[in-house]
Amino acid sequence: MKKYLVLGSMALFALSIASLGTSQEAAEQVCQQTLQNNCAKCHSLKKICAKLDQKNADWKAIVAKMGQKGKLSQEVQDAVVVCLTTTSEPKKLVCDQ
Repeated sequence: MKKYLVLGSMALFALSIASLGTSQEAAEQVCQQTLQNNCAKCHSLKKICAKLDQKNADWKAIVAKMGQKGKLSQEVQDAVVVCLTTTSEPKKLVCDQ
């Protein structure tokens, strides 16, 4: 069952990217959906929000570890890392939900 959920999430992610284009707003929306659909299945987004306050958080390592547990593809992991590290206001994406 979990395998189908992960595959479904990845398919939605791919469709979202294809339908939304490459704008910053579209990338942020995909990131937000990925966080909600994948990360929030195991823990609340409050945990991610709290980690965003830590300037030295190693998002690549964190996402790799969590992505492995959640069986997320490398593409999805990379998208989340980019979102959390390059978005001008990542807390707005994560914490204002």
